[in-house]
Amino acid sequence: MTKVGIVNRLTGTITDICDEADKFEIYEGPDAQMKWCEVPDDCTYEHIMVNGVVIHHSEKEDLRVGATIARQIGYGDIGAQLDMQYKDSLDGGTRWADHIARVKAENQAPSSIPEFVPNPKHQQLPGRAAWDPWVDNWVAP
Repeated sequence: MTKVGIVNRLTGTITDICDEADKFEIYEGPDAQMKWCEVPDDCTYEHIMVNGVVIHHSEKEDLRVGATIARQIGYGDIGAQLDMQYKDSLDGGTRWADHIARVKAENQAPSSIPEFVPNPKHQQLPGRAAWDPWVDNWVAP
């Protein structure tokens, strides 16, 4: 059975994913900000519509940024790290080194992730609705 979702005109956000038979009425006039569109059967709320194509939001993200943030959060406060180093210097412990090794083991190094190259078709064309298809020679009004 065909799946449909309500798509936001500006953001491409997909909401209310359901079967075609379960569709309910929404305003779809010429100035509508939402519209029912066909979506793939495996579509979730983590997908968006860009230039008429449904993609996973991660296809528009630089995964290195997420990896960097995850490591920064894992390392924690610099004051806490300095406290670990100080205590290690007093008792010969390895708290700080163990902490850093654990963070590195649990979080992928940003440098090991390939460089993000944005797909131009995954950048919404200005002045067009998210459900409008890609046009190679589009010039914004």
